[in-house]
Amino acid sequence: MNLKRLQAFRAVIESGSVTVAAQRLRTTQPAVSRLISDLEKELGLPLFLRQRQRLVPTVEGMTFFREAERALAAVDRIIDVARDIRMMEGAHLRVVAGMVAAFGIMPAATKTLLSLHPKVHVSLEIKDVRDIADWVATGPFDVGITRMPLDDARIECEPLVTSQCVLIVPANHRLARKRVVPLTDLAGERMIQTSQGNIHRELVAGAFASAGIEYEGAVDTPTGISACQFVAEGLGLAIMDRYAYRAVQGLGIVARPTRPALEFSLGFFFPANRPRSNLVKAFAQATRSAVAGMQ
Repeated sequence: MNLKRLQAFRAVIESGSVTVAAQRLRTTQPAVSRLISDLEKELGLPLFLRQRQRLVPTVEGMTFFREAERALAAVDRIIDVARDIRMMEGAHLRVVAGMVAAFGIMPAATKTLLSLHPKVHVSLEIKDVRDIADWVATGPFDVGITRMPLDDARIECEPLVTSQCVLIVPANHRLARKRVVPLTDLAGERMIQTSQGNIHRELVAGAFASAGIEYEGAVDTPTGISACQFVAEGLGLAIMDRYAYRAVQGLGIVARPTRPALEFSLGFFFPANRPRSNLVKAFAQATRSAVAGMQ
């Protein structure tokens, strides 16, 4: 049965006028009249009496309308569901991220996403970088954000941003007066280090070795944010990502570029062989926009 004919029939019944029905359906009066006539022929029932250029429902027409109304209500619901999917109303995005992305990027990315799609719900889980691949591949998550590289056949990687690490020092420290700090100037300084096995610790330790200086640690900590907090307490200096610094700046610490520059990369991670929804694509675009605004 033709859906447009049923919709025209309902519009005429509810409005009592072919003219109003045509306006509601955004079509012409002749088109509505033709749809009604075609429906009557299809059903073999007289749905209306033609009285002085008006359509008056017959008894059969009203009986059919009560049944057709239920079907049309279901169709309306399907159309509403399709619209909600298209507009992402009520959609739920599940993100898993490492500490860097969770604290340094996700707030701004989520703000950008919700400004465009205010009815979306976002859930964030923070996991160890070494576990992100498992969570993305086997967990209930739509997307992950963490440091690259991350080589796992179960996930697909898409670069997000490559940025330079910064030296975090107390604002009254001698090195705070420099615009760029050579790594050799860190000889003899106590450093706040990330935990053993952390990819960032390996990056910094390698740079110190290349500069011919000892990488002497005062404190080990699993996150860049806590490292910055230890620096604020005067317990040492730290080389961390700028997003960790951005999350806690204002604690009497400053960030300075190093020479040579130490780079790190963040990326999106998606379950392999799973189509990306419009919501996931919108989140990726919102995140890129938010990160661009931080540069």
